Amino acid sequence: MKLHEVSDYRNSFFDGMCANIFSTLTGGVFLTGFALHLGMREWMIGIMVAIPYMVTLFQLPGSHLVSRRGDRKSIAARFAIIGRLLWLPILSIALFLPNGNDWQIILVLGLYSASQAFGAMSHVAWLAWTSDLVPDQILGKFFGTRNMLCGAAGISAVLIFGNLVDALKSHPGTSALAFAIPFYCAVLFGLASVHFMNRISETAAPSPFAGNMLHELVKPFREDNFRRFLLFVLSWNFSVFLAAPFFALYFLRELNYNYSFIALLTTLGSVVELVGMKFWGAVSDRVKNRAVIQVAGWGVVVSPSLWILVRPNDVILPLILQTIGGGLWAGVSLCTHNMNLRISPQENRVWFISAYNIAAGLGAAVAPVVAGGFLSLLPDPVSGSTALLPLHYLFVTSSIMRVVSLFLLSRVHEPQETRARELLSFLVRSLRPALAESAALHPASTAPSATAPSE
Repeated sequence: MKLHEVSDYRNSFFDGMCANIFSTLTGGVFLTGFALHLGMREWMIGIMVAIPYMVTLFQLPGSHLVSRRGDRKSIAARFAIIGRLLWLPILSIALFLPNGNDWQIILVLGLYSASQAFGAMSHVAWLAWTSDLVPDQILGKFFGTRNMLCGAAGISAVLIFGNLVDALKSHPGTSALAFAIPFYCAVLFGLASVHFMNRISETAAPSPFAGNMLHELVKPFREDNFRRFLLFVLSWNFSVFLAAPFFALYFLRELNYNYSFIALLTTLGSVVELVGMKFWGAVSDRVKNRAVIQVAGWGVVVSPSLWILVRPNDVILPLILQTIGGGLWAGVSLCTHNMNLRISPQENRVWFISAYNIAAGLGAAVAPVVAGGFLSLLPDPVSGSTALLPLHYLFVTSSIMRVVSLFLLSRVHEPQETRARELLSFLVRSLRPALAESAALHPASTAPSATAPSE
């Protein structure tokens, strides 16, 4: 059966929105604030941030289970329930044991790892199931609409619960409650997601996979071009996640931003990225993906280093950086994913996608652990000193590593690819009509000035 009933569309959309609220409230700035509340040090935070990417390896046994049983809806729902309910003992340990206790932190990290592992297995089953439910002719429209609604739900959750955490933390003795409420609500939204998931139509179980799984698994690593692409993805994600997970820590501890302002920055970046996806999608259809990654990637290269210029009282500069960064990241993220599909063969593409996800997850998993260890070796800054902070060194290192990654991309070839300078020429030609129209509307702005402007 194909996904054609209105109720199936609606339930899938509600499932995605609730699931994204769960992910938003149990990750990002809320997770970092929770780690600081528990007394975790930088290297511990690095491990916690890396866990969701470490457990991408659990997609392999999840895929094996799905291919053997075929009951994808049931597997997706059951694993999702287990993973989300594990947050209840996480919260109990955090609330009822003294903060800073090593055993408390170990238990929290262990349960968090289990939660993310079940989530990874649930996701691979859900993706296999949904790809059969949705007709090919509306696949793009369906996921475009679903992703837009999920993004809106996540933004709303950040705004609402970010302000709630700020309000609760302003009162003495309510720090634990400030995190308990968002996390308990996250569990409720997670279970609501499974409720809507169970109301979506099931499909007939596919035939069990009869091929050699090990042979198919290693095939992506035998193709030279795709292997070079995997090396780029691994290096790129490593360089990005050296810095990315620690921005929440930077905002909270070094810049003293409240959750409301961080929510504003997150919302702004998300909105710009949604708009940028449409723009870069149209551009990539003309010039292909590698050129977009190379051009937008150079802006992403300098992005972490520019945050060194931000001071605790700055407001305008963070908004500018978040706006520009969101637009550039839209191009890099979209075209990296699309390039993976373009250079993967049609036959047994699922294994190439799995290899891509594992390479991306491995880079994203190792980097925060390395970064946390790096930060723990640096001395604490002297109070009132104008010297660079330990996180600043991390941001600069991330920028340098991103340059190396872009050079690795130059060794990857894409069908019908164009060069970066051709993309720049295309952008200039696209902007020329708008500039000409602006000059026609404001002719005085293009005339030379007869006198020097006054200060």
